[in-house]
Amino acid sequence: MTPAVDEVRSLYLHIPFCERKCEYCDFTSVAGATGSAAYMEALNEEVRHLGTCLGRLTLDTVFIGGGTPSLVEPELLARLVAVVHDTFSVTADAEVTMEANPSSISAARARVWKAAGVNRVSIGVQSLEADALHFLGRVHDADRALAAVDDVREAGFTSINCDLIYAVPGLGDVRWRRTLERVAAARPTHISCYELTVEPGTPLHTRVTRGQVTPVDGARAMRQHRIALEVLGLAGYDQYEVSNFALSGEECRHNLVYWRNGYYAAAGVGAHGHLPADAAAAIGLDVEAGAVSVRHWHGRGIAAYARAVRAGAFPITGSEPVGPAMREQERVMLGLRLREGVRLGAASLDEAHSLEGLGLLAVDGDRVRATERGEALLNQVTLRLVGDWAA
Repeated sequence: MTPAVDEVRSLYLHIPFCERKCEYCDFTSVAGATGSAAYMEALNEEVRHLGTCLGRLTLDTVFIGGGTPSLVEPELLARLVAVVHDTFSVTADAEVTMEANPSSISAARARVWKAAGVNRVSIGVQSLEADALHFLGRVHDADRALAAVDDVREAGFTSINCDLIYAVPGLGDVRWRRTLERVAAARPTHISCYELTVEPGTPLHTRVTRGQVTPVDGARAMRQHRIALEVLGLAGYDQYEVSNFALSGEECRHNLVYWRNGYYAAAGVGAHGHLPADAAAAIGLDVEAGAVSVRHWHGRGIAAYARAVRAGAFPITGSEPVGPAMREQERVMLGLRLREGVRLGAASLDEAHSLEGLGLLAVDGDRVRATERGEALLNQVTLRLVGDWAA
């Protein structure tokens, strides 16, 4: 059955402003908030344009990412959320997440976000160790990070995520464990633990290329991942995705859309979206014959973004058609990141049992999930499962 426009029930919004550009970040972002008011008005206009083209979609999740959305004046964020509600039908129990950094969080600012309809805050803690924070280019310290959790809780937020980064050069296992224990003691409802990766075009990549920084080796990175499993498991957090841990019922619903290979609209400079073929055509994208869906992305230049929006166009600079074979491969690869696993067709189950024998998968009927060992070899496992069929 061909997916329909009304299967799009999630919206991603990108705000690119940051206090400074972090060493490891390859997301679309700029230092400082100069021009943020004009940018936010352009973003509001693109949201309205999406509504015109796609109709009054019903939204279950909205995610305001960046950049650092919390750096923008709270009233501008409140206006953005109001425009989303005016343009789309946001369900009564929708998850509305906003990313924030500790240095731009206060209880007063958080109260404005809460009153506007944001009900989940994701805080970029990253570390509680001074040298790791300095290495990563963060501008807060450990006390401010933990105080930020208290600030948003005081403002009435009950759904709070803390992002952490491991495999940071110089950060040993003992201090990584200490960070995990201290963050868990603050009792956010969700904790994400991401391995530091060296992305091309980042300052960190330049330092590695010049021999100024030696990345952490794979064995230590995997060991620190296992420490996260141990510490957070003992603290009552369930690992529901490779890098994500939550108290019962506090899984990130928006990110589950990504991992279940769902559809989502997107607005803002640098934003990526994934739309069914009919929805992609509705916003003016070329759709190849046989495509089930289209992944697309906005340009990274803020000035060009604003000009395109003012001209009544979507500032989309690239797209990729997704045919049935690619969609199946993506569904399996993303689904294997989840503890719930993914269902396989009969054609792949024999191979799944072979991989189970190698300790890479656990198979339960037609549902499979990656083991801890399989998580480290996810790309190879996926290709074994669907590579021949999808070729």
